[in-house]
This record gives sequence, structure tokens and C-alpha cells, in this order.
Amino acid sequence: MNFNRSVPVDTVLPHLVYRDVEEAMAWLTRVFGFQEYYHYGNPAGGAMMRAGTAFLMVDRPRREEKLPAQLGYGTQSLTIFVDDVEQHYERAKAAGAEIVEEPHETEYGEFQYAVLDLAGHHWLFSRHARDIDPTQWGASVAQPIAAPARVAPMLSVRRGSAAVDFYIAAFGAEVLFKIEAPDGAVVAELGVGQSRFWVADESPENKNFSPETIGGGTVRMVLVVPDPDAAFLRAIGAGAMVVHPVADQDYGWRVGRLVDPFGHHWEIAKPL
Repeated sequence: MNFNRSVPVDTVLPHLVYRDVEEAMAWLTRVFGFQEYYHYGNPAGGAMMRAGTAFLMVDRPRREEKLPAQLGYGTQSLTIFVDDVEQHYERAKAAGAEIVEEPHETEYGEFQYAVLDLAGHHWLFSRHARDIDPTQWGASVAQPIAAPARVAPMLSVRRGSAAVDFYIAAFGAEVLFKIEAPDGAVVAELGVGQSRFWVADESPENKNFSPETIGGGTVRMVLVVPDPDAAFLRAIGAGAMVVHPVADQDYGWRVGRLVDPFGHHWEIAKPL
């Protein structure tokens, strides 16, 4: 599927109707923490809002459309997945939103709460608490699915804790999982945007060596970002060294290459 910055989704794009688009944008920002992507018209006749990686359109009513608050009932519910449901709940509650379902874990493995917005639209804010087979809570499965396969590199390093700190500072990585052995060795899963990778202290007894030990590496990491120049400078500021500066390449990418303090090479790039 081609990419379109005016409609940057490839799954479902909900359209929600509000009496006043600008008022709705302000409310959704203040109460739910959504962000405006763009609006059109003056005053705004419509807008696209962003909730993490999800997008939604905010529109004025057309023809005889009525809001759920006017009808006295809703016809749909929207679920947004967030990492910290508890914090989101406290924010919405403190802002005076109408909570219709307190935070709880469902029988199908979701931790969620429900709330109505200023127009009466019903929202669920949820995170996956457990992986549960639908048959365990009584559903009839027509086509079984498994967790999607994915590849995540594991970088062998010396000084694992220092490596984790570097990737946080250099690339804005988020620690998703981390364990530390009594001897200080670390295994950690890190996230950068929607991508994940692992960092682990080398284990020569398992023939698992860091680039520092073998004097080089066999893998280059490619980090695709909107602004490679800014990301490159941030990484250099955190301690990486330049291999090749950022420049446009004749194969259609803008790329810079650096080596981190643990010997791993990174190409910071974006397609042109």
C-alpha cells in the first residue's frame, strides 16, 4: 500500500462528529492527551487527531446527523490502546470526564476503563494484560490465529548497563524489559518507535562475542527516522563516532553511518 501523509493509516480511520470541531479538539487534547495533526477551514470544519499510532477524524455534523448525547444513546465504541491505563484514567477523571466503567481486567485479558466524551461518544482505553485463547472464556473460534512472528536483533556488548543507558540517550530508546544477573550482566529489550531490539552482555562461553572482542561486527543496524540529521547529531552527542556523515545517496536514501561506543555500526536514514 502506498503511503499518504494526508491519511497516514492503513487499517481503520474513524470519523467522529462534534458540534464544535475546535472545542472538540481542545477537549480531546486536554482530557485524553490526543494531539492535533492538522485541521482545515477557519473556523475549523474538520481535523485529524493523533492518539499514539492511531488517527481519527473530527467532523461537524452533516445533514440530520445527531450526536450520541442528543440521541441519548451511542451506536459504536472506540478502543484506544495505551501503555499506562491507570495514568490515563486519572487524567480523564481529574478533567471531569464521565467515567462509565472503572479500570479493571476483563475475562478476555484486557485491562481497561470506559469514558464518555463531551459529545457522548463511548471510549475504551485499554492495554493487553494477558494472552488468552478466546475459547477459554466461551468464544467460538472460526479461524485460529497465533501471535505474529517478528525478528528482533540482539546486540552483544560489553558493559550492558552502560549500553542500555547509551541507547536511551542516543536514540530515545524505551526499556521494555530488563533483567540483571548478580554479576551485573544485563539482558534488556529496547523499543525505538515501533521497532524493538535486545541488548545483552557477551558470553564467550557460548561463543557470543561483542564487536569490541572480535575487532569488528557482521551486522549493521538501520534506524529509519523522519530527520536523520537531527538523530545523527543526538547520537554523536551521546558518544557515538562518525563513520560517514549524513548525505543523500544516489539509490534514493539520505543516510549517515556511525559506530556506537560498543562497536555496533548504525545507519541513520530515511528514504527520499
